[in-house]
Amino acid sequence: MIQLNANQTGIGNVTPDVFFQQDDEFKKLQLNVIAIHVVSEEVGADFFEQSILRAPSADMKMRMAKTVMEEYGHHLRFRKLLEDLDLDWQEVIKDKAHLSTFDVPIDTWADQMVFLALVDRAAAHQFRHFIKSPYEPFRIACQDTLNEEYGHVGLGMDGVKDLLKTPEGRAQVETSVQKWLPVGLASFGGDKSRTNERYRHWGLKSSTNEDMRETYYQQVRAFIVKDWGVPLPATSGEFTASIGGDLSKHVMYAG
Repeated sequence: MIQLNANQTGIGNVTPDVFFQQDDEFKKLQLNVIAIHVVSEEVGADFFEQSILRAPSADMKMRMAKTVMEEYGHHLRFRKLLEDLDLDWQEVIKDKAHLSTFDVPIDTWADQMVFLALVDRAAAHQFRHFIKSPYEPFRIACQDTLNEEYGHVGLGMDGVKDLLKTPEGRAQVETSVQKWLPVGLASFGGDKSRTNERYRHWGLKSSTNEDMRETYYQQVRAFIVKDWGVPLPATSGEFTASIGGDLSKHVMYAG
């Protein structure tokens, strides 16, 4: 059984039949996170689809196609959360922008593989918080999505391993790391975020953006340096300084 995130409100397990009886701020924040994923999962699927034909083999085409299918499935999964609350999902998302992660173009197969290995891994870090949300259907949807995100990360890691077998592929990986690692780091949001503080207040998250970012950086740095042979500074702060000290020009996660 999943342990709920600690929160400052005493709110326990929330089911659909009592959702609209909850505090207005909690409802707003929970619906905001759901709406972001309704929009972004579909955009992400569209974003990935062209990479099916970039894949170097039938096996990789099939795995990439499965990833795209699952991304569309994520959109439908989160959309159903709104429909099950008798909400017009199109109305809920009409003013909601997609995650700006998807404003950075994927140009090559190496780009796609490093994106999955790094940026989808950052998404998994976020979902590990969401699976402890007070809202039960959202927890279940996020756990199912997290299981599939791990598969997407695995595809990226396998694809990078293949690329590293040639000097050309190794060079492409190194270039893509410099492109996508800032995106992964920026996806956690700004330091001292008011929105993050309110998410933690209500148990939607349990760590600050700064802590999540550093945990993620140390995880990816370990294999990027050791297995991929790409040198990186010791901390996320040092890496950020090395690229000009501003992650917000890359992307920003809503929270």
